[in-house]
Amino acid sequence: MDLKRLRYFVVLAEELHFGRAAERLGISQPPLSQQIARLEKELGVELLSRTSRHVALTEPGRLFLEEARRTLSHANQAVHVARRAGRGELGRLSVGFVPVCGVIPHAVRRFVRRFPSVSLSLRGMASAAQLTAIEAGDLDVGFVHMPVDRGDLAVEEVQRHRLMAAMPTRHRLSRLRSVAWRSLEGEPFIGFPRPSAPGAYDAIMTLFRQAGFGPNVVHETDSLLARLRLVGAGVGVSLLPAYVARFPRSGVVLRPLRPPRPWASIGMVHAGRTASPALARFIAVVREVASAGL
Repeated sequence: MDLKRLRYFVVLAEELHFGRAAERLGISQPPLSQQIARLEKELGVELLSRTSRHVALTEPGRLFLEEARRTLSHANQAVHVARRAGRGELGRLSVGFVPVCGVIPHAVRRFVRRFPSVSLSLRGMASAAQLTAIEAGDLDVGFVHMPVDRGDLAVEEVQRHRLMAAMPTRHRLSRLRSVAWRSLEGEPFIGFPRPSAPGAYDAIMTLFRQAGFGPNVVHETDSLLARLRLVGAGVGVSLLPAYVARFPRSGVVLRPLRPPRPWASIGMVHAGRTASPALARFIAVVREVASAGL
């Protein structure tokens, strides 16, 4: 059914005068009469009774008017929704992140404030799991440990922190202002499992090999806080991002490593195809936050 004919009928039903209705619609009277006649023919029922001086709704016309108004209202709402979605103001986004991603809280707060009608689903996930979910279409965007060697995905760095040598307070190296890589040889080392972030794991292992040895790994955990607490308990040493200095860290000393100095980077990853309007808005907000260093 032609929505234009519904609109013509509603205006005529409100005016009950072809001349006034035509003027309100911005058309001449003959096209209005033709459209109403076609509508009645399509429905197979008389909606209006007409005389040379009088126009009135029939009982079917009165009932049809109620439904026509609802239909036009729903159609207008559909147009409004489509336009808002096209501007990225409506929609749903699934966002994955590793727990150490400091950009996420600031970006989410700013995005929700600007686009409250976009629903965000936040999922803490290991980097490798995020990449798999993005490829499968189960995740719109992820924040993972760098580097990421996946040419099929769009990747950009959004956060970077220097890695520090973390050791118990009374460790023999805690008296030094900086730590040489070779001084970590043989030390019980607390790391993280390679499957959780293969690129970051390989980058760290490469630095150890360049120093001429492999780490003496005694424990691995995905949890940054768990690694911090294990160091504080005297289980071993670790490499942790510099911002853990802001965490409660009883019994832990952080020291910079002498060159080459390692970095921990977080990358924003998505499928690289044409992003939905809502995702494009979210990416723009993340870039704002990252450039501001929040």
